[in-house]
Amino acid sequence: MRRRSVLRSNEKVKLIGVKRIDSTNMYLKNNYFKHSSFTFIRADYQTEGRGQFDRKWYSLANENLLFSFLLRNVAFKNIMSIRKIVVDTIIKQLEKYRIKPVFKEPNDIYVNNKKIVGILIETKTAVKDFDYVVIGIGINTNQVEFGDLVATSIKLELNHDVDIKELYKELVKELIFKIQEVD
Repeated sequence: MRRRSVLRSNEKVKLIGVKRIDSTNMYLKNNYFKHSSFTFIRADYQTEGRGQFDRKWYSLANENLLFSFLLRNVAFKNIMSIRKIVVDTIIKQLEKYRIKPVFKEPNDIYVNNKKIVGILIETKTAVKDFDYVVIGIGINTNQVEFGDLVATSIKLELNHDVDIKELYKELVKELIFKIQEVD
């Protein structure tokens, strides 16, 4: 049986970086028709970052990893596999820092009962598959103040800064590799 990759042979991974944007998910949802699968957009700051049920995602500028990526024409049967890959990839990356993360349904990762990662998956349904799947990821990386929120960051767990761009590079590489294997 021939495997169908989400990334077609004539498509290339596209990385977009911006200083400021309303929302990386919103950008990809509004512009999905202009981009191919594995278009990633990372922002230093989001003015309207959000989580599930339109909950606001609070993040200080230049302190966290905020990105989304686009998958096109995804079979309905593959959405849960893709979600599991995303969660497992993030958890494994955090474990490389000797952090012990725990996944909390439906879309959060916690460390010591404090939120460290939020994941937002949004789709547009077509007749036979999802026209698009946009996966947004926010990782509390170097932020140390969260107000009233019960949250932590990699920096708070390790007591030192983390290179946000290096973390992003590693996650992108692993996500592409693993998601391409989904048939």
